[in-house]
Amino acid sequence: MIRIFQQDETAVRKVKDIESFSATDRTLWVDLQNPSGAEIKSVEEKFDVDFLSQQEQLEIESSSRYIEEDDYLIANSNFLIPDKEQVYINVPVSFMLKDDVLFTYRNADLKSFADTVKKIKSRRAVFRDGAQILINIFESRIDYDADLIEVVSQEVKAINKQLDLDAKLDKEMLLRINDFQELTMMIRENVVDKQRVVSAMIRSEGWFNDAEQKRLRTLIKDINSLIEHTNFIFERLEFLQDTFLGLVNLEQNQIIKIFTVLSLVFLPPTLIASIYGMNFQILPELNWRYGYAFALGLMVLSSVVTLVVFRRKNWL
Repeated sequence: MIRIFQQDETAVRKVKDIESFSATDRTLWVDLQNPSGAEIKSVEEKFDVDFLSQQEQLEIESSSRYIEEDDYLIANSNFLIPDKEQVYINVPVSFMLKDDVLFTYRNADLKSFADTVKKIKSRRAVFRDGAQILINIFESRIDYDADLIEVVSQEVKAINKQLDLDAKLDKEMLLRINDFQELTMMIRENVVDKQRVVSAMIRSEGWFNDAEQKRLRTLIKDINSLIEHTNFIFERLEFLQDTFLGLVNLEQNQIIKIFTVLSLVFLPPTLIASIYGMNFQILPELNWRYGYAFALGLMVLSSVVTLVVFRRKNWL
Protein backbone atom coordinates (compact mmCIF):
# COMPACT_ATOMS: atom_id res chain seq x y z
CA MET A 1 0.00 0.00 0.00
CA ILE A 2 1.23 3.46 -0.93
CA ARG A 3 0.29 6.74 0.73
CA ILE A 4 1.58 9.98 -0.78
CA PHE A 5 0.99 13.25 1.06
CA GLN A 6 1.24 16.37 -1.06
CA GLN A 7 0.84 20.01 -0.15
CA ASP A 8 -1.10 22.36 -2.42
CA GLU A 9 -1.98 25.99 -1.86
CA THR A 10 -4.57 25.26 0.86
CA ALA A 11 -3.76 22.03 2.68
CA VAL A 12 -2.06 18.65 2.67
CA ARG A 13 -3.89 15.97 0.72
CA LYS A 14 -3.39 12.21 0.52
CA VAL A 15 -2.81 10.37 -2.74
CA LYS A 16 -3.32 6.61 -2.73
CA ASP A 17 -1.61 5.69 -5.98
CA ILE A 18 1.01 6.94 -8.38
CA GLU A 19 -1.58 7.56 -11.10
CA SER A 20 -3.23 10.27 -8.96
CA PHE A 21 0.10 11.91 -8.22
CA SER A 22 0.37 15.59 -9.09
CA ALA A 23 3.75 16.86 -10.23
CA THR A 24 2.78 20.46 -9.53
CA ASP A 25 2.05 19.98 -5.83
CA ARG A 26 4.83 19.68 -3.29
CA THR A 27 5.42 16.15 -1.99
CA LEU A 28 6.05 15.80 1.76
CA TRP A 29 5.77 12.11 2.57
CA VAL A 30 5.70 8.81 0.69
CA ASP A 31 4.69 5.95 2.98
CA LEU A 32 5.01 2.33 1.87
CA GLN A 33 3.23 -0.19 4.12
CA ASN A 34 3.55 -3.88 3.16
CA PRO A 35 4.32 -2.81 -0.42
CA SER A 36 4.35 -5.14 -3.38
CA GLY A 37 7.28 -5.34 -5.75
CA ALA A 38 5.39 -3.36 -8.37
CA GLU A 39 4.56 -0.59 -5.88
CA ILE A 40 8.18 -0.32 -4.77
CA LYS A 41 9.35 -0.14 -8.39
CA SER A 42 6.81 2.54 -9.32
CA VAL A 43 7.87 4.77 -6.39
CA GLU A 44 11.56 4.26 -7.18
CA GLU A 45 11.04 5.27 -10.81
CA LYS A 46 8.81 8.23 -9.97
CA PHE A 47 11.03 9.77 -7.29
CA ASP A 48 14.44 8.46 -8.39
CA VAL A 49 15.18 6.63 -5.15
CA ASP A 50 16.42 3.15 -4.31
CA PHE A 51 14.77 1.29 -1.44
CA LEU A 52 16.69 -1.34 0.43
CA SER A 53 15.45 -4.90 0.46
CA GLN A 54 14.36 -6.41 3.77
CA GLN A 55 17.62 -8.34 3.99
CA GLU A 56 19.63 -5.17 3.34
CA GLN A 57 17.58 -3.32 5.97
CA LEU A 58 18.41 -6.00 8.53
CA GLU A 59 22.09 -5.87 7.60
CA ILE A 60 22.14 -2.10 7.96
CA GLU A 61 20.28 -2.31 11.27
CA SER A 62 22.88 -4.64 12.69
CA SER A 63 25.76 -2.33 11.76
CA SER A 64 24.41 1.22 11.58
CA ARG A 65 21.14 2.94 12.40
CA TYR A 66 21.96 6.14 10.57
CA ILE A 67 23.50 6.93 7.17
CA GLU A 68 23.98 10.48 5.96
CA GLU A 69 25.14 11.47 2.48
CA ASP A 70 25.13 14.72 0.53
CA ASP A 71 21.76 14.14 -1.17
CA TYR A 72 19.96 11.75 1.15
CA LEU A 73 19.64 10.60 4.77
CA ILE A 74 18.68 7.10 5.91
CA ALA A 75 17.60 6.16 9.43
CA ASN A 76 16.64 2.64 10.51
CA SER A 77 14.88 1.84 13.75
CA ASN A 78 12.88 -0.91 15.44
CA PHE A 79 9.31 -0.27 16.54
CA LEU A 80 7.77 -2.43 19.27
CA ILE A 81 4.21 -3.64 18.63
CA PRO A 82 1.88 -6.10 20.41
CA ASP A 83 1.55 -9.42 18.62
CA LYS A 84 -0.82 -11.62 20.64
CA GLU A 85 -1.56 -12.36 24.29
CA GLN A 86 0.60 -9.45 25.50
CA VAL A 87 3.56 -10.66 23.46
CA TYR A 88 5.54 -7.87 21.79
CA ILE A 89 7.69 -8.09 18.68
CA ASN A 90 10.12 -5.77 16.92
CA VAL A 91 9.26 -4.38 13.49
CA PRO A 92 12.06 -2.75 11.46
CA VAL A 93 11.21 0.61 9.87
CA SER A 94 13.35 2.43 7.34
CA PHE A 95 13.26 6.23 6.87
CA MET A 96 14.78 8.17 4.00
CA LEU A 97 14.98 11.93 3.52
CA LYS A 98 15.70 13.19 0.02
CA ASP A 99 14.93 16.63 -1.42
CA ASP A 100 12.89 17.45 1.73
CA VAL A 101 10.66 14.42 1.04
CA LEU A 102 10.29 11.67 3.64
CA PHE A 103 10.12 8.08 2.40
CA THR A 104 9.11 5.36 4.89
CA TYR A 105 9.19 1.61 4.37
CA ARG A 106 7.48 -0.68 6.90
CA ASN A 107 5.70 -4.03 7.06
CA ALA A 108 3.27 -3.39 9.91
CA ASP A 109 0.52 -1.00 10.94
CA LEU A 110 2.11 1.34 13.51
CA LYS A 111 0.28 3.64 15.90
CA SER A 112 2.82 6.45 15.58
CA PHE A 113 2.27 6.57 11.82
CA ALA A 114 -1.52 6.54 12.26
CA ASP A 115 -1.28 9.42 14.75
CA THR A 116 0.79 11.44 12.30
CA VAL A 117 -1.74 10.82 9.53
CA LYS A 118 -4.53 11.98 11.86
CA LYS A 119 -2.64 15.20 12.55
CA ILE A 120 -2.26 15.80 8.85
CA LYS A 121 -5.95 15.15 8.16
CA SER A 122 -7.18 17.27 11.06
CA ARG A 123 -4.74 20.07 10.18
CA ARG A 124 -3.67 20.22 13.83
CA ALA A 125 -0.06 20.45 12.73
CA VAL A 126 1.44 22.30 9.80
CA PHE A 127 4.07 20.27 8.02
CA ARG A 128 6.34 22.10 5.59
CA ASP A 129 8.77 19.30 4.76
CA GLY A 130 9.51 15.64 5.34
CA ALA A 131 11.91 16.36 8.21
CA GLN A 132 9.06 17.68 10.34
CA ILE A 133 7.02 14.55 9.64
CA LEU A 134 10.02 12.38 10.56
CA ILE A 135 10.44 14.17 13.89
CA ASN A 136 6.70 13.95 14.58
CA ILE A 137 6.74 10.17 14.02
CA PHE A 138 9.57 9.74 16.53
CA GLU A 139 7.83 12.06 19.03
CA SER A 140 4.65 10.02 18.73
CA ARG A 141 6.61 6.78 19.12
CA ILE A 142 8.35 8.00 22.27
CA ASP A 143 4.96 9.02 23.71
CA TYR A 144 3.69 5.51 23.00
CA ASP A 145 6.78 3.98 24.65
CA ALA A 146 6.17 6.21 27.69
CA ASP A 147 2.57 4.94 27.90
CA LEU A 148 3.79 1.36 27.62
CA ILE A 149 6.32 1.94 30.40
CA GLU A 150 3.55 3.38 32.57
CA VAL A 151 1.43 0.26 32.01
CA VAL A 152 4.36 -1.97 33.00
CA SER A 153 4.95 0.18 36.08
CA GLN A 154 1.34 -0.24 37.19
CA GLU A 155 1.53 -4.00 36.69
CA VAL A 156 4.71 -4.14 38.75
CA LYS A 157 2.98 -2.22 41.54
CA ALA A 158 0.12 -4.74 41.45
CA ILE A 159 2.57 -7.64 41.79
CA ASN A 160 4.31 -5.87 44.66
CA LYS A 161 1.01 -5.63 46.58
CA GLN A 162 0.39 -9.35 46.09
CA LEU A 163 3.74 -10.36 47.57
CA ASP A 164 3.44 -11.04 51.30
CA LEU A 165 3.79 -13.97 53.66
CA ASP A 166 0.13 -14.91 53.22
CA ALA A 167 0.23 -14.73 49.40
CA LYS A 168 -0.14 -17.77 47.21
CA LEU A 169 3.40 -18.12 45.93
CA ASP A 170 3.01 -20.15 42.77
CA LYS A 171 4.93 -20.56 39.55
CA GLU A 172 2.60 -18.22 37.64
CA MET A 173 3.62 -15.21 39.73
CA LEU A 174 7.31 -15.88 39.08
CA LEU A 175 6.59 -16.28 35.36
CA ARG A 176 4.72 -12.94 35.38
CA ILE A 177 7.74 -11.23 36.88
CA ASN A 178 9.96 -12.87 34.26
CA ASP A 179 7.62 -11.76 31.43
CA PHE A 180 7.71 -8.15 32.62
CA GLN A 181 11.49 -8.33 32.88
CA GLU A 182 11.66 -9.44 29.26
CA LEU A 183 9.21 -6.73 28.15
CA THR A 184 11.14 -4.05 30.07
CA MET A 185 14.38 -5.12 28.39
CA MET A 186 12.71 -4.97 24.96
CA ILE A 187 11.34 -1.48 25.69
CA ARG A 188 14.75 -0.31 26.86
CA GLU A 189 16.45 -1.72 23.76
CA ASN A 190 13.96 0.10 21.53
CA VAL A 191 14.31 3.38 23.42
CA VAL A 192 18.11 3.16 23.27
CA ASP A 193 17.75 2.48 19.55
CA LYS A 194 15.76 5.74 19.20
CA GLN A 195 18.40 7.51 21.29
CA ARG A 196 21.13 6.59 18.81
CA VAL A 197 19.09 7.69 15.80
CA VAL A 198 17.93 10.99 17.32
CA SER A 199 21.44 11.76 18.57
CA ALA A 200 22.73 11.27 15.03
CA MET A 201 20.00 13.60 13.72
CA ILE A 202 21.09 16.28 16.19
CA ARG A 203 24.68 16.00 14.95
CA SER A 204 23.65 16.13 11.27
CA GLU A 205 24.50 19.16 9.19
CA GLY A 206 22.01 20.91 6.94
CA TRP A 207 19.09 18.46 7.27
CA PHE A 208 17.27 20.09 10.19
CA ASN A 209 16.70 23.79 10.86
CA ASP A 210 16.99 25.49 14.25
CA ALA A 211 13.35 24.86 15.23
CA GLU A 212 13.65 21.18 14.31
CA GLN A 213 16.96 20.90 16.18
CA LYS A 214 15.22 22.27 19.26
CA ARG A 215 12.50 19.62 18.97
CA LEU A 216 15.17 16.93 18.60
CA ARG A 217 16.99 18.12 21.73
CA THR A 218 13.73 18.03 23.68
CA LEU A 219 13.07 14.57 22.28
CA ILE A 220 16.49 13.27 23.41
CA LYS A 221 15.76 14.54 26.93
CA ASP A 222 12.48 12.59 26.94
CA ILE A 223 14.29 9.50 25.68
CA ASN A 224 16.92 9.76 28.43
CA SER A 225 14.21 10.02 31.08
CA LEU A 226 12.52 6.90 29.66
CA ILE A 227 15.81 5.00 29.81
CA GLU A 228 16.20 5.94 33.48
CA HIS A 229 12.61 4.85 34.16
CA THR A 230 13.13 1.47 32.46
CA ASN A 231 16.28 0.96 34.54
CA PHE A 232 14.28 1.68 37.70
CA ILE A 233 11.51 -0.73 36.67
CA PHE A 234 14.02 -3.48 35.89
CA GLU A 235 15.72 -3.00 39.27
CA ARG A 236 12.32 -3.15 40.94
CA LEU A 237 11.47 -6.37 39.10
CA GLU A 238 14.77 -7.88 40.25
CA PHE A 239 13.89 -6.85 43.80
CA LEU A 240 10.45 -8.48 43.46
CA GLN A 241 12.06 -11.62 42.09
CA ASP A 242 14.45 -11.74 45.05
CA THR A 243 11.53 -11.09 47.41
CA PHE A 244 9.53 -13.90 45.82
CA LEU A 245 12.40 -16.34 46.15
CA GLY A 246 13.01 -15.17 49.73
CA LEU A 247 9.36 -15.76 50.65
CA VAL A 248 9.51 -19.19 49.04
CA ASN A 249 12.58 -20.00 51.13
CA LEU A 250 10.81 -18.77 54.28
CA GLU A 251 7.81 -20.93 53.45
CA GLN A 252 10.03 -23.95 52.88
CA ASN A 253 11.93 -23.23 56.10
CA GLN A 254 8.65 -23.10 58.00
CA ILE A 255 7.68 -26.50 56.64
CA ILE A 256 11.09 -27.96 57.44
CA LYS A 257 10.90 -26.40 60.91
CA ILE A 258 7.54 -28.07 61.59
CA PHE A 259 8.85 -31.45 60.51
CA THR A 260 11.98 -30.95 62.63
CA VAL A 261 9.98 -30.04 65.73
CA LEU A 262 7.64 -32.99 65.27
CA SER A 263 10.61 -35.31 64.86
CA LEU A 264 12.24 -34.04 68.06
CA VAL A 265 8.97 -34.10 70.02
CA PHE A 266 8.37 -37.74 69.16
CA LEU A 267 12.00 -38.74 69.59
CA PRO A 268 11.87 -39.28 73.42
CA PRO A 269 8.60 -41.31 73.25
CA THR A 270 10.15 -43.38 70.48
CA LEU A 271 13.19 -44.01 72.66
CA ILE A 272 10.98 -45.08 75.58
CA ALA A 273 8.89 -47.35 73.34
CA SER A 274 12.06 -48.88 71.94
CA ILE A 275 13.38 -49.61 75.42
CA TYR A 276 10.19 -51.33 76.52
CA GLY A 277 9.94 -53.14 73.21
CA MET A 278 13.23 -55.00 73.73
CA ASN A 279 12.92 -58.77 73.90
CA PHE A 280 14.68 -59.33 77.21
CA GLN A 281 13.17 -61.80 79.65
CA ILE A 282 13.76 -59.61 82.64
CA LEU A 283 12.35 -56.08 82.50
CA PRO A 284 11.48 -54.31 85.77
CA GLU A 285 8.02 -53.22 84.66
CA LEU A 286 7.22 -56.22 82.47
CA ASN A 287 4.83 -57.88 84.95
CA TRP A 288 3.86 -54.68 86.72
CA ARG A 289 0.12 -54.00 86.76
CA TYR A 290 0.57 -50.31 85.93
CA GLY A 291 3.54 -50.77 83.63
CA TYR A 292 1.62 -49.95 80.44
CA ALA A 293 0.10 -46.78 81.92
CA PHE A 294 3.49 -45.79 83.30
CA ALA A 295 5.16 -46.18 79.90
CA LEU A 296 2.41 -44.12 78.17
CA GLY A 297 2.63 -41.39 80.83
CA LEU A 298 6.39 -41.30 80.50
CA MET A 299 6.06 -40.85 76.73
CA VAL A 300 3.56 -38.00 77.11
CA LEU A 301 5.68 -36.33 79.79
CA SER A 302 8.82 -36.50 77.63
CA SER A 303 6.94 -34.88 74.72
CA VAL A 304 5.54 -32.13 76.96
CA VAL A 305 8.96 -31.40 78.47
CA THR A 306 10.44 -31.14 74.95
CA LEU A 307 7.73 -28.70 73.88
CA VAL A 308 8.21 -26.58 77.00
CA VAL A 309 11.95 -26.40 76.40
CA PHE A 310 11.38 -25.36 72.75
CA ARG A 311 8.90 -22.70 73.85
CA ARG A 312 11.26 -21.21 76.41
CA LYS A 313 14.07 -21.13 73.87
CA ASN A 314 11.71 -19.31 71.42
CA TRP A 315 12.23 -22.02 68.88
CA LEU A 316 8.47 -22.27 68.33
